[in-house]
Amino acid sequence: MSTATKRDPKKWAAAKAKAKAKMGGKHSARAMQLAVKYYKDSGGGYSGAKKSSNKLSKWTKQDWGNTGKKGSRYLPKAARDSLTIAEKKATNAKKREDTKAGKQFSSQPKKIAEKTAKYRTV
Repeated sequence: MSTATKRDPKKWAAAKAKAKAKMGGKHSARAMQLAVKYYKDSGGGYSGAKKSSNKLSKWTKQDWGNTGKKGSRYLPKAARDSLTIAEKKATNAKKREDTKAGKQFSSQPKKIAEKTAKYRTV
């Protein structure tokens, strides 16, 4: 199966730049999800069919979101729902600590990572 290709590279570049700017200038799955929305809203289209294994589509269906306030852990809804309040506090504290230390990526505490791994199927 072929991959869907964007028919208007200029609109895609503009949509990508707008999305990255809105998301703090960083490339991320969420920024690309937003870029696709901006691209479609500006009249951009695709040729060919989207792969059934499209990771962005799967990610969107998993309903990813924060476990608390801005800056907290970002997980699929099922994973967020499986955590106790104490586990959310622990993983969010680790995330904030690593962010303050300048790290872009923060691993979860081991037991929490093991518990939530089954919900991240992308």
